[in-house]
Amino acid sequence: MVQVIENRTALTVRLLSKDTHHRLAGWDQAVVHVLEAREVPGFADLLSRHVGQRLELAVRTELLTDAEPGDTIRLRARVTGPGQVAAENRPAPEDFVVQHG
Repeated sequence: MVQVIENRTALTVRLLSKDTHHRLAGWDQAVVHVLEAREVPGFADLLSRHVGQRLELAVRTELLTDAEPGDTIRLRARVTGPGQVAAENRPAPEDFVVQHG
């Protein structure tokens, strides 16, 4: 079993697509282009290396209700396992912001 260290990275991403997550009920699988990454104080940063790249991440469906491809989203995410990335489950309002267009 692989143990993942506690980690968080603040990301700014452009939403490329979203679909129902194939394994997690109530979650979507979002494909994003990572525009920017910042460390979150007190946590390891495991996602900054993805700036400029495409990334798949799990996001609770209710958080993406109004988001459309092309929108910019600011969020905090973490590596949850090998090849698995998820946005925070219950982010503070300022930690998940969708900018349309």
